[in-house]
Amino acid sequence: MICGRCGREFDRGLQDFCGYCKTVHTADGEPIRDIVGVLCYIAERFGPQTLLDLRKTDALIADIFPKEQAIRRLIYVALYDGCARKLVGVRGKPFEVRCAAAARCVKSLRDEVGLKGKAAADAVEAVGQALGCEIAFKRPAEMPVSATESKKNITDAAEQYSLGRHFDRIKSYDRAMYWFQQSALQDCGEAQYYVGFYKLEGRGGAQYVEQAWEWFLRAAENGVPAAQYMTGLFLAEGISCDRNEDKAFEWFMEAARAGYEDAVNVIALCYENGVHVQQNLVTAALWRSGKGTAAEDYTDELAEEPQPLPDDGEELYQSARRCLAEHDHEGAALFYRRAAELGHARAQCSYGKCLYLGSGVAKDPAEAFRWFGYAARAGLDIAQYNLGIMYLKGVHVQKDREMAKRYFALAAQNGHEEAAKILEKLN
Repeated sequence: MICGRCGREFDRGLQDFCGYCKTVHTADGEPIRDIVGVLCYIAERFGPQTLLDLRKTDALIADIFPKEQAIRRLIYVALYDGCARKLVGVRGKPFEVRCAAAARCVKSLRDEVGLKGKAAADAVEAVGQALGCEIAFKRPAEMPVSATESKKNITDAAEQYSLGRHFDRIKSYDRAMYWFQQSALQDCGEAQYYVGFYKLEGRGGAQYVEQAWEWFLRAAENGVPAAQYMTGLFLAEGISCDRNEDKAFEWFMEAARAGYEDAVNVIALCYENGVHVQQNLVTAALWRSGKGTAAEDYTDELAEEPQPLPDDGEELYQSARRCLAEHDHEGAALFYRRAAELGHARAQCSYGKCLYLGSGVAKDPAEAFRWFGYAARAGLDIAQYNLGIMYLKGVHVQKDREMAKRYFALAAQNGHEEAAKILEKLN
């Protein structure tokens, strides 16, 4: 299947999301990028009752759809106002009753939260569809698309780009493409990126990957982070250009410095695996925590003596423990991961344990080793003990008695009694 967002191919038989850009797709191959799709996916995969738990739903959306922040905020507002509970209460009642309840939800969102008409109606309809509660609203007839265009000859690049974004939002791709091209020809970087994106996906016309590459490169040179990322991707894979991984890394770094999330993940992976740069897990962790630009100023000497990771994410860590007490292993793993990504050392160790045992997530000793490593460098004795066990047994790494003794010694110094007993036997 071809990803509808980045254009890469992935096997949907193994996973329903693109392994590179993490965009989730429907069985028909369409990327899920709207509120209806997100809610229906959560309801189908985790059950409609999940939508009644605001905290869990929000955590799931943040984990599965990390790029759709605007949709996540809209869903949070709708569920926070009790929309799901109100619609569940009338699910089996006559159609008029359901529509009246939905209208009250819209009014509540407007009066209590300040969400405007169409956005509120769209949010309520999406919640109803995900819960299997059929509703409908009377809507005024939409104006013809041509009526939104100015009668005058628009020559300003910014106005042309704005029109392109308008038609893109209403999915009139041929008109959007026309205005993006007009703006791009005047060297508007953002418009050049959209022209490249449209050419790559075949929106508003035929698909031309070679032309997409040229437009992405022009937009990247104009400082558009998304285009810099796509340029790096094309160079890394040799798509319509000569493969050049060193140049690709430079473009990924440019986009990462601007805070582009996909590029930040690539740079973090490079530091974790020692690709194009010297392996440095501390720098990788700094990139993932949003402090990557500061990491570039660190000296090698400081990197050799990493400081403990900040103790953030305590609330998420406690949420994970509550899920575990209720035998919700998937929920626990989810909250452990979110707290771990914020630098919470105990959560890093706990999430590593979930990966090691396959509790709530797919079993992955390599990822477990990585998360144990973060927590161990923060001085957590149980994580140091776990690394010692992995080296002693040869799990994910080659058996190394000396490395095992080293980690057991660290754990023992931090008060881990079992590590001290094993170290005594090994000596």
